[in-house]
Amino acid sequence: MLSLFGYYYILLFHSNRDTFERDELVDFQRILPPQVLSNFETEGDLQSGLVAFGISVVFSYLWSLLSAVFGLSTYSNEFTTYFFNSCFIPLVFFYGAPLLQDYLSGNIGSSHIATKLSAQTTALVAGSTSLFFASNITLYGFYHEALFFFVFINVISLFAVYLYRKREVAVDRFSESQEDMEEDVDSEEESEEEVSA
Repeated sequence: MLSLFGYYYILLFHSNRDTFERDELVDFQRILPPQVLSNFETEGDLQSGLVAFGISVVFSYLWSLLSAVFGLSTYSNEFTTYFFNSCFIPLVFFYGAPLLQDYLSGNIGSSHIATKLSAQTTALVAGSTSLFFASNITLYGFYHEALFFFVFINVISLFAVYLYRKREVAVDRFSESQEDMEEDVDSEEESEEEVSA
């Protein structure tokens, strides 16, 4: 869902176009695989992206369980539930991962696994965002313990953090794919002109 939402956001608001082909809007077999993969890989490093995504999901899950340690239960209407299920961790990944990457690349080198994992900011943000999105929906929809206003604001904040991170990466990829499509059209037109001549 996050991948599809991110795709339409980039397509409709950052592509600088007014008209779209039908396939760009509803061809899900073409749209979803690259969008889902873009959550996991940065600069072609899929393996590190998958590990970073998994680490962020596990860390975020353990973080959300801390509300049971400091409060009555994991899903109760109290401050600890609201704090440990907020968009705090995706923001930490969003702002902290690039800083950590700069620090690690200067001290231990860019080829170390910790540096490669900290470079996967999109995977870290996507993993924690998807977990906290599911946690908030469960908190309100299944247990009916949280206030709707908190869940609504938190889900909007999670989407905003995710989309802000995806915007930079996706706009670059979208513009590259548009340039490739324009080059293909130009080469087809040139070949048609050569054939007709």
